[in-house]
Amino acid sequence: MKRKISLLLATSKGFTLIELLVVIAIIGILASVLLVNFSNTQKQAKDSAIKLEMSQIIKALEIFYSNNNSYVNGCAAGTTDCGKLRTDIVDKGGKVPSQRITASAFCLKYTLNQSNTTYWCVDSTGYAGPPATFNTCNATGKCL
Repeated sequence: MKRKISLLLATSKGFTLIELLVVIAIIGILASVLLVNFSNTQKQAKDSAIKLEMSQIIKALEIFYSNNNSYVNGCAAGTTDCGKLRTDIVDKGGKVPSQRITASAFCLKYTLNQSNTTYWCVDSTGYAGPPATFNTCNATGKCL
């Protein structure tokens, strides 16, 4: 009687070192891409919050003007709604604003978080947006 000899093929029950290293490398690459995107998303979210608060500053200063017939001291630090909003903006990482406030007009400009060259400006005409040319407020309290 002949014995049938069956050849058992060697089957792998685990991963080889190279396979594990490849998977770890792929996970590392994906994680680094996600972290970069997440960082940019956080900056954009902070910038959006700052822009919203800048729009609220317009409303706060208009209310102050209707009560006092002047914008002067309407953004005094911590004592008015505008001052509190400015403090909130700086707490969110916005740079300290440049501002020009006169009795009849105001202009505030902030550098946003996304880069040191991105500005957001609000003025007494109701404008809220990036300054068009000089990234500053002019003598009459308007965004340029």
